[in-house]
Amino acid sequence: MTHPTTRPVTPGPALPDDSPALARRAQRVPLPLLADVAGYVPCMTDVSADTDAHAYWIQLFRDHFAMLRRGLVEQAAALSWTEAKARDRGQAAEDDFFAYLDAVTRDPAAYGRLDILSICWAREDALERAGIVDAYVVPKRDENESALALLPGLLAEQDALNPEARFAAVVRGVFAGNIFDLGAKETIAMFEKGEMDFAAVRAKLKPRPWRVDGFDALAARFPAAETSPYRCAVLFVDNAGPDVLLGMLPFARELLRRGTGVILTSNTRPSLNDITHDALVVLVEQVAESDETIADALADGRLELVPSGNDAPLIDLSAVSPELAEACERRGVDFVVLEGMGRSLESNWHAKFTCDVLKVCMIKDLGVARSIDAELYDLILKFEPA
Repeated sequence: MTHPTTRPVTPGPALPDDSPALARRAQRVPLPLLADVAGYVPCMTDVSADTDAHAYWIQLFRDHFAMLRRGLVEQAAALSWTEAKARDRGQAAEDDFFAYLDAVTRDPAAYGRLDILSICWAREDALERAGIVDAYVVPKRDENESALALLPGLLAEQDALNPEARFAAVVRGVFAGNIFDLGAKETIAMFEKGEMDFAAVRAKLKPRPWRVDGFDALAARFPAAETSPYRCAVLFVDNAGPDVLLGMLPFARELLRRGTGVILTSNTRPSLNDITHDALVVLVEQVAESDETIADALADGRLELVPSGNDAPLIDLSAVSPELAEACERRGVDFVVLEGMGRSLESNWHAKFTCDVLKVCMIKDLGVARSIDAELYDLILKFEPA
């Protein structure tokens, strides 16, 4: 991979001109719900301007790639590869990605304003060029199967509660599900030890008040049982397995029960253990076979699944799929939910919208925690009225 000469530091992806991610980005459009597209910057941290952050994130991405390569070899059979082929492709991707990291280590502004999203895109580019389509296919498959088995019992447990208690339980479920994150070193260790149990995580959630606690303001928007002030919500979901199935799908179901239409939007392309649109369509159809609320909402169009166009764990809302932009306008979306550390905190923390927005996640990375003076596993629920 060639590296051009230094460019001026400007907002936007800091990537080489031959980046596949840049090429895809050119086919996307701004989310129509952004309040200020011209002034929008996805990531809050300019890594090129912060020496400590630069050193932390470059080393974290290097260390994480070693885990990714090990996982490729372990998944070789599922990918229809030999172990030797998995090692060779992993090495090719690492060489490519580390050349980028070397370039932005020598000159942090080599391609423009460097942020975490740009580094994620560079990693995805390297994987793509090495022929690695989905580096986490096995853990996503296994976690999806486990979560599907738990979902009926969870929904029955929540349905037995009164509306106020049920709403609170659904929100706690979003936090608990968000623990499944194979992009964070601390939660990778939990996953490998078999400690990522939804019920156990939910029982150990930090008590209120949370690090950012807008729950009372959010709950005040739903003052009456089984009602909602919103016409339609767009939910940017995060990870596969318990995150989407035990956290965000019950949240979507709660909105549907209260009369709010829902658009579930997820990555178009695989990235880490994020759920993809194609996989989510299959999972929701499976859930609909046993859940009347989801089945009815799919049948009458109140629940819609739309690809976001995204290809990274963070998201640039100035470049989403035309399908998502059209759906938001057609459905009159008046509530945005950004779930997960990547979508709500590492990117879009300062983003403003023309409607109410909920930013919700569990903090699972020390660098992210330090950026807002928080601690590991602190909980974030930031509710911002339009």
